[in-house]
Amino acid sequence: MERNEIEVLLTLSEELHFTRTAQRLHISTAAVSQIVRRVERRLGTTLFTRTTRHVELTDAGRRLVDELQLAHEQIQDAVTRAVDAGRKIAARLRIGYMSAAIGHQLLGLIDSFERSHPGYEVSITETALTDLFGPLRRAEVDLCILPLPVREDDLTVGPVLMTEPAVIAVASGHRLTRRTTVSPEDLRGETILGVRHLPPYWTQHHAAGDRQPATGDPTLPAKKPDVSGFQELLTFVAAGRGVAVVGAQSAAYYTRPGLTCLPCADLPPFEYAVVWRTAVRNANTTAFVRHASHLNKTC
Repeated sequence: MERNEIEVLLTLSEELHFTRTAQRLHISTAAVSQIVRRVERRLGTTLFTRTTRHVELTDAGRRLVDELQLAHEQIQDAVTRAVDAGRKIAARLRIGYMSAAIGHQLLGLIDSFERSHPGYEVSITETALTDLFGPLRRAEVDLCILPLPVREDDLTVGPVLMTEPAVIAVASGHRLTRRTTVSPEDLRGETILGVRHLPPYWTQHHAAGDRQPATGDPTLPAKKPDVSGFQELLTFVAAGRGVAVVGAQSAAYYTRPGLTCLPCADLPPFEYAVVWRTAVRNANTTAFVRHASHLNKTC
């Protein structure tokens, strides 16, 4: 089986969508379909069932993908080790981050880590709020800088790297823009927008400081169905569809016409901490966590 065939099968098994698979691999959707049909003809079995709305792996497809994934990872690891030996790289570390502000700060931390740990090479990957723990659990990154709270049995929280105040994002013509600061009580009756797929404890913490409101209280903020991502959240706010609790960095890093961020009292700040999978912490992740902890204590 050729390399491009393996990459198409593995990517399609993750995306279960021909167009997204094509976009990830930078090829046409037609090419994805042709490769899948070619492999299926060669093997004499159907690997994916597809309709106009849905794509699924067949039993045969799942078995093939599972074995291909293992072999593909082994090949990739072998290539990486060979490259590392040639470049005299002792260890690699992959770190995920989720916001522009933490990304800027993380680059400085990585520079100091690599200077003090010769032979290490650190790469960073931007992750999404809608997939908060996915990159860690899929082993796409070794560490991730995530907004707290993180209360997951399989994840461990390390040092906090950055703290920023919570602010209220509103449309520029909103009634609250006449105030210099707002409180949670000022949001009563407002439509509060949020991002879907976040843990309920995370949403509750940032919406009302971990205070459980009385069920059915008509004066509490109205909750609208969540949107699909942070950029979409800001777009909805700027269009006057609701308000949102966001980090203060939004005013500097995510500016857009029609959006205003207001200071808010009595809401917990956004804290960003190093998080890793509890079961797989190793010498590389330990070295970085210790370095980050030391810098925090000396700053």
